[in-house]
Amino acid sequence: MPTNHPRQNRPGFTLIETTLAMVLGSIVLAGCFGIFVAIRKMDSTFETRYQRTSELDITHTVMSRAMLGLQMEETQTTPVTRADSNTNADGDAEGEIIEPDPRPRLILETDPTAEPDSTGWVPQRLEIVNATPPVPSGLATQAAGWYTMQDKSESLDFSAMDGSQGAVRGVFELRPAGQRERIMQRLGLIKMGDPILEELDASRPTSPASIEELEKSTKPNWTLWWRPILSYEAEQLLYSQVPLSDSTGAPDEIRARLAGAVPLMHGIERCTWELYKGDAYIDTFAGLTMSDLPAYSQFEVILNNSQYASWMFEVDWVLGDDPSVATLASGTEDEAEDDTGAGPGAGDNGDVNGSGRPGGRRGGQIDPNATRTVDFSSDS
Repeated sequence: MPTNHPRQNRPGFTLIETTLAMVLGSIVLAGCFGIFVAIRKMDSTFETRYQRTSELDITHTVMSRAMLGLQMEETQTTPVTRADSNTNADGDAEGEIIEPDPRPRLILETDPTAEPDSTGWVPQRLEIVNATPPVPSGLATQAAGWYTMQDKSESLDFSAMDGSQGAVRGVFELRPAGQRERIMQRLGLIKMGDPILEELDASRPTSPASIEELEKSTKPNWTLWWRPILSYEAEQLLYSQVPLSDSTGAPDEIRARLAGAVPLMHGIERCTWELYKGDAYIDTFAGLTMSDLPAYSQFEVILNNSQYASWMFEVDWVLGDDPSVATLASGTEDEAEDDTGAGPGAGDNGDVNGSGRPGGRRGGQIDPNATRTVDFSSDS
């Protein structure tokens, strides 16, 4: 006969136990999430620091090569005066052409084309003539090789048509982060996915919070560039003695000027060049001959991530001609022949002269009406 067993009591989790388990689980998950966020932030910090350290190493190598390979002049040259063949009734020569003084081979100055940062500091520019390019041509844009080849086609320099060898005049200069990259992208010098844009895309804020944080930040953010100076720009510098900003000139002129620009270091808060000359450190200098050279140069930089570097470079030189002057000399003779017997204003069309280089020179000076400023402010 079956026996009836009493019902066994099987109690479940009480409300208090369930609530306590949820609280403990939330605490554990919050801790794990916090550790994950900290690791991700630390990884991003280390990656940025590694990138900046790599750029510091590259920049140090480039500057060392630049200061050890200066191409200077042996003796000071004197201005050359050429008289036109036309003479007036008194037998005096008309239309004298006075060649300007040669441009210095080593120039350290405050950059007249750069706006002050939020602290009022204005960056410097260092213009030099090197026996060999300090920056490999492969780091520049694809358009740089074509413009270099076009520039050398009028000279007798056939050392390397891609700009990887041969004497070159160039400049180290600072620009606000993203400013020059957007101009080059607008002019078709760089395309989406180009390595030059990788740093700009990586630093561009994506969330509303990061955008608001960037707008509130007043910390300066500069990019150090190396840029070769082609012959047409060298002519402008020779006659006007004032560098042009990235947005000054016709679009083709700006495109040729910026094609070979290479960013060397990003995220710069402030940097300074100094030259040791005459038992003192100086921050402005212009030298043409080997006797003008300083004993050594010094470069100091502070990055936005608090990294700091201070370098001292030896100065060495070779003797040789200015590559831009050699090209201009051959072009000047052709222009003189083309302008013989021409009417008023011949050879000056405001953009390009008879030799295929941008013109606008009248009476030994750059015509201000021959240049214009392109507005890139609407570009994002």
